[in-house]
Amino acid sequence: MRKTKLLALALAAIMSVSLLAGCGSSGDSAASGGTSASGSAADAVTYKDTLTIASSSDQNYMDGQMNNTNDVYLRAVYSQLVRRDANNELVGDLAESWEVSEDGCTWTFHLKQGVKFHSGKELTSADVKASYDRLLDEENPVRYTSLAAGYISECKVVDDYTVQLITPSPIAPFLANLTHRSNLILNADYIEKYGTELGLTAESVDGTGPYKLASWDRDQEMVLERFDDYFGGAVPTKTIDILIVSDANARQVALETGEVDMTTVATSEVPALKQNPDLNIITTESIGAHGLQFNCANEYLKDTRLRQAVSYAIDRQAIIDALYSDIGEEACTAPVNPNVWGYYDFGVIQQDQEKAKQLMAEAGYPDGFEFSIMVHTGYNKSLETCEMIVSDLAEVGITATIETVDNATFNASMGNRSTPGEDFPWGMFFMGYGAGTADCDEGLRRIWETSPDGNNNNNYGWYSNAEVDRLLNAAAVEMDETARLDLYKQAQQILYIDDPAAVWTNDRFNIWATTSKVEGVKTNVNNVLFFDELRVAE
Repeated sequence: MRKTKLLALALAAIMSVSLLAGCGSSGDSAASGGTSASGSAADAVTYKDTLTIASSSDQNYMDGQMNNTNDVYLRAVYSQLVRRDANNELVGDLAESWEVSEDGCTWTFHLKQGVKFHSGKELTSADVKASYDRLLDEENPVRYTSLAAGYISECKVVDDYTVQLITPSPIAPFLANLTHRSNLILNADYIEKYGTELGLTAESVDGTGPYKLASWDRDQEMVLERFDDYFGGAVPTKTIDILIVSDANARQVALETGEVDMTTVATSEVPALKQNPDLNIITTESIGAHGLQFNCANEYLKDTRLRQAVSYAIDRQAIIDALYSDIGEEACTAPVNPNVWGYYDFGVIQQDQEKAKQLMAEAGYPDGFEFSIMVHTGYNKSLETCEMIVSDLAEVGITATIETVDNATFNASMGNRSTPGEDFPWGMFFMGYGAGTADCDEGLRRIWETSPDGNNNNNYGWYSNAEVDRLLNAAAVEMDETARLDLYKQAQQILYIDDPAAVWTNDRFNIWATTSKVEGVKTNVNNVLFFDELRVAE
């Protein structure tokens, strides 16, 4: 347990202003996606056994079928049939090779032999089948069951090292979809032993990745230890120590004092950190965006016209200029990031207060209405963004109040699958959006398709539009690329403008800050860290 260290980080945050005053000239060394922030030649340097990372938030589950936090550490512990590499190319992971039948509905995967789970058990087709049987069980659904069941019918075992995934029809983004975190392969024995508790403790986690989860003190510290029998070869750093430090100033000071080696970074920290010659700022392309999602069960915001009024009342470019321009992030121009396949550039929605007032009058609320906004400050500049939006809304007579929540409250609210609106009092909530597969199928359908059971699943704001449902489901099986792109354009037009599901604000970069002693930082657009070269010098 690292409570004493965490206390030191919190106290250090108080001193941040004075420490920052001593920063020197620029030490920025931004890297493009998939490149390495390398240091001295390996033969002239000795390396630490432990690399320490400060993270702004913990994982809610160490189970890809239930996790909705991020992919960063899940993929250190687990593997999957196929994955995206540091160059964002689709490559085999547990699968050595694969082929698809002539009708496009049977995908056969040949597994690498000799792959070991951290427990010592050898991975076979039985583990792959158990993982997919659990994922596809609609009677006992996990978080991503509705997503996976939309493109996989069943998993069949051919022999110990050959499995088949059957689709109901040819699926255009099939391999891209398999890169989603829900496809991380679990140990069949652990599925049976832990059930719904799998992924909630270190003891319940057993993967085949380069690191095993050695210990987990929730919301304080996660320790990953190198798995020397990793099928991809042992990685250079023995231990990854992840400290959960929610305070941005504390993370910044810990990095500057060398207490941690690398950290996630809020945009507000970047200008000051760039002034320190002993630090590197690494920015890479991402598939993410930020925005405020509508609760479509809200008594007012269930009306399309009032959601449109909120959208037109907001000056998005002013938000970018004030809060995000320091690192080059730009205003959103669609419901997905430009790095997602299927993106269409609609341009930035321009503020139009008169149009907002007209829509309010048409909806029967010429004098305005009110609602609250939930903000989890773990998102970069989320509170400042919402404060600017509240000010914009006030100018057209809409009263919005802000309620900040901690990580636990935020995760609980996102997991709320009750009747729409029940135990969910907010009219809007600040969110991060990202297509985990870098394809519009998962990036749109997972979030915005009407939940088949009437609960929110991953459609946290209970958005429902029959035409969007039709377009997204048609696009999933459309094999002609041009026609598929047009279907996604139509769906995005509705989500973004005609029947807005959210107010998207900024397309995001992946940002890490490291000491100059850290080498081999590589990520892909999902902000997945690759550990094959990651290390820190003494």
